[in-house]
Amino acid sequence: MKPGIVPVCAVAAWLGAMSCPAIADQAPVSSRATGEALVAADPALARNYLAYAAWLEAAGDLPEAAAVLEAGCHRASAPEALLLELAQLHRRLGRLARAEAVAREALVLMPEAPEAHVCLGDVYLDLGWPQSALESYREAVRLAPGDPAPCARVITALLAAGATTGAEEACLRYLADFPDTPDLWLSLGWVFEKQDKLREAFRTYGQVLALDPGSAEALARQGRLFCRFGQFSAAADACRRALQMDSDNLVAHAYLGIACSQLGDDQNARHHARIAEAGGLDMSAVWKKLN
Repeated sequence: MKPGIVPVCAVAAWLGAMSCPAIADQAPVSSRATGEALVAADPALARNYLAYAAWLEAAGDLPEAAAVLEAGCHRASAPEALLLELAQLHRRLGRLARAEAVAREALVLMPEAPEAHVCLGDVYLDLGWPQSALESYREAVRLAPGDPAPCARVITALLAAGATTGAEEACLRYLADFPDTPDLWLSLGWVFEKQDKLREAFRTYGQVLALDPGSAEALARQGRLFCRFGQFSAAADACRRALQMDSDNLVAHAYLGIACSQLGDDQNARHHARIAEAGGLDMSAVWKKLN
């Protein structure tokens, strides 16, 4: 999964669960028929569209999930949460112009909502506009001073803008306020990697795992660093452990593919490289090694 892109219901959830808890109060959607019936029973209720779209997304039908949310945005009496989810779903589908329009519409309806600014910032980052993303993320930080989530986004935007020193300074400042936040330590690790401080990055990912032993991303990044250190058996082990926690982690697939290619395990090298490549990563290092 692309960084910053989250499944239906997660955007509204990270700053207080705007609407998704309500879904748990109703009968679960188990098919298109039950989803359509749920929406038809009360077309003005946003949570019905969210529940149906969540089921469609889990079933792998992202375009149909987007269509359900689009309909809900026109029919629901309070479409704010639908707009946020729809913008994120359009991002996943690569429909960035539509994602931007929807995110802007959400921001008009709730200009003081941090999650709306984060959503628009995510779109800007995908569009390759890191300075615009940075402005949105910083506004989210201002509106939610007690929440570390938008702080990590600020670091991402600074790195995308090439401001590595500024990213490190901001990250250390945020960590002083939120020292037990794994995402901020992840951000600091990436800052160190950008600065080619690989040992510091490895130790920082260890700090992530101390705070959150289930962090597949931290393990995958350690696997990447093991590859850079030339320790391919350790890299393969770290990446396999990451995939046990998150079978879709593209970093883990990519560097497991690289490690396997170096270890002579051509079959697994091809398997994991294809998965990573399908997710948009450049796996030429594996193909060159195998050929």
